[in-house]
Amino acid sequence: MVVKSAKVGQSSHNCVFVTEDCVLSDKLPDYLALERALGRADVDIASAEIHGLCCGMLVVSQVAREDAWLAEVLDGDAQDFYVQEARALLRQLFAATRAQLNDPEMGFELFLPDDDALAARLEAVQDWCQGFSYGLALAGVKDMRKLPKDSREWAQDVVKIGASGEFDLDDPEESETALAEIIEYLRVGALMMNEEMQPLKAAPQVH
Repeated sequence: MVVKSAKVGQSSHNCVFVTEDCVLSDKLPDYLALERALGRADVDIASAEIHGLCCGMLVVSQVAREDAWLAEVLDGDAQDFYVQEARALLRQLFAATRAQLNDPEMGFELFLPDDDALAARLEAVQDWCQGFSYGLALAGVKDMRKLPKDSREWAQDVVKIGASGEFDLDDPEESETALAEIIEYLRVGALMMNEEMQPLKAAPQVH
């Protein structure tokens, strides 16, 4: 999706940004770039949690309002340079997430750090789960018991993962494998819930 024209600028802190008139692509922004932009805008919510929030809202309704999501994340002065920088990256995140959730090739992926230590990546997964649960509530899911069976069971697992305490990380190799399995479970589950809540319209039959 293209919104107006792309404009690129640079601050006195050497951070390159894209303004509100940016090109909104189907590609997620760089995780570290968004983390830094959020820090400059005094946002203390982790990027993974923000993405989970976005996903939770979108799986309930693909017409979820971007501005409602942004209002939960970004409350600084709209004219502030760093707020504008963060807003542009967040809008890219929202557009890319919506596109990925509806990708027929199932290209959806969780927005998580790649190179951090195992414990930090596990924390990011929990942040994502907490954000997702909150996103469901914001989108109107007040009682998970009313969700379709598969979505209900998966969403309840998301809540449990987000609320889990410390994990045993004594065996790095086993822990890496377990984390990868959790991430894949969450990825596939989000796609499943998106489909259950908003089934794709069947193509018209040709007679």
